[in-house]
Amino acid sequence: MRRETGRGAAVIAGSDEHRRAVPRPGKWWSPELDRATVQRLMVRRDLPGVVHVVAWLAAVVMTTWALFEAWGHWMIVPVLLVHGTVIGFSYAASHEAAHGTAFSSKWLNEIVFYLTSFAFGEEPMYRRYSHGRHHAYTWHSAFDTQMPYQNPLTLRRYLRETLGVLPLWENIRVIVRLAGGSLTESEREFVPAARVNQLIWGARMFLGAYLGIVAVATWLGSLFLIVAFFGGRIAGQWVVQLFINSQHMCMREEVADHRYSTRSLACGALTRLLYWNMNFHIEHHLYPGVPFHALPTLNRLVASQLPVPSSGALMANMEILRVIRAQRVDCTAVSQPTMLPSGSS
Repeated sequence: MRRETGRGAAVIAGSDEHRRAVPRPGKWWSPELDRATVQRLMVRRDLPGVVHVVAWLAAVVMTTWALFEAWGHWMIVPVLLVHGTVIGFSYAASHEAAHGTAFSSKWLNEIVFYLTSFAFGEEPMYRRYSHGRHHAYTWHSAFDTQMPYQNPLTLRRYLRETLGVLPLWENIRVIVRLAGGSLTESEREFVPAARVNQLIWGARMFLGAYLGIVAVATWLGSLFLIVAFFGGRIAGQWVVQLFINSQHMCMREEVADHRYSTRSLACGALTRLLYWNMNFHIEHHLYPGVPFHALPTLNRLVASQLPVPSSGALMANMEILRVIRAQRVDCTAVSQPTMLPSGSS
């Protein structure tokens, strides 16, 4: 048995001929879970976030030191891969802080939000509000602002996304455009007017800081800073992208049921630490107000009502590649979650 929750209508701003009331995607499926339990799970805490941030910063320092020691030696290649992967997982902290659930202290949440968004390469206010739209319209192609691809997916597009060049280039283009004060009509729909100036100045601050890294490296006469920051992001992006791919790629579109549009993963302790428990991705979409540190508990409470999670990011991407191959014959083919009997529709 299941319980369904309704969503209201959202007004999409724009020119008069485009302004219209757009219904949310029907009634979203929701597991059987009492409200009091959800409220307890939504309590925010500082300590878990501090532990995760300190662990991440320590890893950045250690891999930067290792990169410096390997400078000029062939070992720089594997070290740069590890270092870049660690920097790339700033994605997870930035994502959690975008929700405002990384810490109970708002000031700490915002500091970490800007720091990790800078490392990841996305302006914070843009990230926060585009991600809010993503949750409101998850994998609904007309309105999900974080849906860069649709079914059917080509192998070429998969490789461009997974290697990370396309997402990184798009982030750069957006920051440069926002720094110039240019927002698209779609962006003005999901970014509150009161936050537009903050977004523009945030983009300018980020762009100035990126150029500052290049300027300091030039002044020092050393490529180390450029390789450590920009080179690391490029080298490690594909590892992080495997996890990002796993969230929604090749899942069903235009459905109000996160079990079919979203994919969860079974991961080890180290991955959950780096990924801030975002492997519980269906659970996160069902209850985006539940902080990352409570997602394992949420999973234990609702796991019997959800699909069997994929066995890690690598296996999820193997599944994605199988679907892409199937889509060459049947363009409607999508990833089919394995539902437990008690969680079946």
